[in-house]
Amino acid sequence: MKLSPLALALAASASLPTFAQTAPPSLQVVTVTGKTAPLLDVETADVSGFGTPLAKLPQSVTVLGADLLAATAAQSLSQVIKLDASLADSYNTTGYIESLSIRGFLLDQSGNFSRNGLATSNIAPVALENMERIEVMKGVAGLQSGVSAPGGLVNYVTKVPMKDDFVTAGLTANDSGGAKLHLDVNQELGSVGVRLNLVDEALRPQFDQADGSRQLLSLALATELSPATSVTANLEYHRKSQPSVPGLGLLDNNGDGFGDTLPGSINPRLNLNNQAWSQPFESSSTTAEVALNHRLDANWSARVAANTQRLRVDDRLAFPDGCSSAPNYVYPGLCANGDVDVYDYRSENEQRSLWSWDARLDGTFKAFGLQHATRLGLNGRSASTDPAPLQAYNFVGITNIYAPITLPADPALTSLNTDSRERALAGYATLTSDLSQSLQSFVGARVTRLNRSSEQSDGSRAVSFEQTVTTPWAGLAWSPSASTMVYASWGQGVEFEVVPNRPDRFANAGQVLPALKSAQTELGLKWQANPRLLLTAAAFSVDKPYADDVPAADPADLPLRVEGAKTARHRGLEFTAAGRLDAALSLQASLMALDAEYTQAADPNLVGQRVTNLPRLKASVFADYKVAALAGLSLNALASYESAKTVTADGSVKLPSAWQLDAGLGYAARIAGKETLWRLNIENLTNRNYWREAPTTYWGGIYLFAAAPRTLRASVTVEF
Repeated sequence: MKLSPLALALAASASLPTFAQTAPPSLQVVTVTGKTAPLLDVETADVSGFGTPLAKLPQSVTVLGADLLAATAAQSLSQVIKLDASLADSYNTTGYIESLSIRGFLLDQSGNFSRNGLATSNIAPVALENMERIEVMKGVAGLQSGVSAPGGLVNYVTKVPMKDDFVTAGLTANDSGGAKLHLDVNQELGSVGVRLNLVDEALRPQFDQADGSRQLLSLALATELSPATSVTANLEYHRKSQPSVPGLGLLDNNGDGFGDTLPGSINPRLNLNNQAWSQPFESSSTTAEVALNHRLDANWSARVAANTQRLRVDDRLAFPDGCSSAPNYVYPGLCANGDVDVYDYRSENEQRSLWSWDARLDGTFKAFGLQHATRLGLNGRSASTDPAPLQAYNFVGITNIYAPITLPADPALTSLNTDSRERALAGYATLTSDLSQSLQSFVGARVTRLNRSSEQSDGSRAVSFEQTVTTPWAGLAWSPSASTMVYASWGQGVEFEVVPNRPDRFANAGQVLPALKSAQTELGLKWQANPRLLLTAAAFSVDKPYADDVPAADPADLPLRVEGAKTARHRGLEFTAAGRLDAALSLQASLMALDAEYTQAADPNLVGQRVTNLPRLKASVFADYKVAALAGLSLNALASYESAKTVTADGSVKLPSAWQLDAGLGYAARIAGKETLWRLNIENLTNRNYWREAPTTYWGGIYLFAAAPRTLRASVTVEF
């Protein structure tokens, strides 16, 4: 394996203190006081917007901390998703941007993600090494983020300077030859706390010709200007270069031009983006953030924060899509013999920028004989996308999933790209009131003014709009005992859509549609079984309207795209257990039963059909056990299961039910006075081969992704 100069420098810096020891290294078993097994002891989450402890919050929130991510050796967002049954993949593949769905709804990459409470774009690979935790709020997020999909909100919380100085160096390797060096330095320089994370990784996945590299530099600073005022800053640079692995599709066995059959056994290392001219998907992101916190008095505090993000993406792929070698052209899908058309796709130098700010006032007060807590705030964001004027998307030939062949390149830039702009300004307010010793009310609302515009590179197909919308939220919580809480909540989310400015395809081309408002009702129960174990149950119902195409009365006329012409209703039950059963056993378990179907559609055949790529039942159980007989040793396992999922809109094709078992162990000891932690993790322990997901949300096709084969990861971390 080959590491970059940065990796070699990190390795040298990690090894210097060990070489300086004059006495030979000695192995001594110790009981390490740090998080040798996940403690899962998070009590609050910023993502809710209320500042209330999780056990008293009338919302469904999951917090996945750094200790849990380390214990499971999570290397990507797709692996993190396995830790909660309400989360799911959506077109997640090696070497590409990862997407996420919650409660069956695909999140918007711009509207449903935040970083330390500020808007962020998820259109770039995410680095986990500098994450302190990932907070996930489930349900509508209109109050927290304004215009966004109704599934929920993800907040990435980055590492901050700590009180005690430390330096840790970690080396991770997998059985495919990949390697990663990670240096985490925490120091206090005068009155300034400094936290530095450096990563250099040689990516070696299981797929053919998908090797890449990745580098991360993250710097966090914190200082107190006075006893009442503090300033924090965060800088991050993340670069990744790796060929992406495209999905497969259904085979058209009956010859009608539509895929209808799952492919049989295929090479688990297959990568159809394996041409001599294939180039990697490359991205680089730079983020800068600063926040000022000031306590006005014992009851009131203020916070002002801002960030900026710059992304550059080279999206390149030998893209398999459709099949033209059969008598009837197949789309979506592949020919019955496994043939598939290949296109040379290149969209280079895509430039994206985002900046956002937030100013808020938090306080407590008494009124009408009741105690209240409130948050009042203003925030704004501005985002732009500026790709190169032209991209390539050119047919280059036909390959086969069972016997791939070499095809010629065609990088000619023939298709226009699209530039876009977005600006948003919002005001929001929340109020929590103690109606009695056991009854609390939660209310809030956000008013958002959104401006969007887009046009093709030559100025054609220009559309723009400006709308104002209000998204309210309300909840009521009753605590019959100190450890139990029952709640009910209701809220709205909102999305906007403009009919594509294509007069050749739509009768109302370029029309701005009225806001699409989704609504959620949720009933829940939370029980603090012990000081470090929280059990929750929730029943929810979400109605989400979509814009859909309504055929004209005269078949010769173009269709209308109409708001709310299609509606999906997602109803479900969620159960979670997070925390420690005792000093030795930690648990992160969840189960979701989901009924998701279309209740209204322009196509009457769609009404009552199940939403694709969603299981009726999904479960995830992670357990970590500290072995008393050998201090420092911990064993863990992650078991996941999901029932069958429909692939086609009519439900005629399904992915079979699937399960997977991951396992790991950790061993903490002291070598030459240095705390050292070894980990061994095995993903897909039984090496099961199954179809993991079948998203239909990209480019109108149906794509199939297989589970990764058994993967071994080993790591060692030394604290100096």
